[in-house]
Amino acid sequence: MDQLQSGIRITVRAVIVQGNKILLIKKDSPADGIRYTLPGGALESGETLHEAVIRECQEEINTAVEAFDILHVADFFIPKLVPQPYTRHQLEVLIQCKAPIDYTPNSGPEPDKHQVGVEWLALDDLSNHTISPNFFAELLINLQSSDHPVYVGSVA
Repeated sequence: MDQLQSGIRITVRAVIVQGNKILLIKKDSPADGIRYTLPGGALESGETLHEAVIRECQEEINTAVEAFDILHVADFFIPKLVPQPYTRHQLEVLIQCKAPIDYTPNSGPEPDKHQVGVEWLALDDLSNHTISPNFFAELLINLQSSDHPVYVGSVA
């Protein structure tokens, strides 16, 4: 492992499910192509987990959400190359959220990098899409199962 950056970056992700569909951000970039990810981002100084996920949803998917339980926590070690090779330790916290029942997917005023849209995708169709990061896909597909760990450990 390259030099580990000091400090841990804490990120929150909103898991918003209505019926058999989950709300995901659609991204597109020359390097990675089209992929989907959960709305969310890094905690800001002084924020609680719930405050951060509510703010991130307003910024990225243009709606207020209600935040509930923590569904999953994972350690994520991300290799970075600039300014020199290092590894960032990121703690991913996935939080169950609820959007208004009449919410129509659209990007918010501060979309995520490479964000090109917001879409409802069928949970049983997630395996046909690229989910980023990769470990989200399995967690989201097994979301409806009562047998899923809260702490999923170190993921790649």
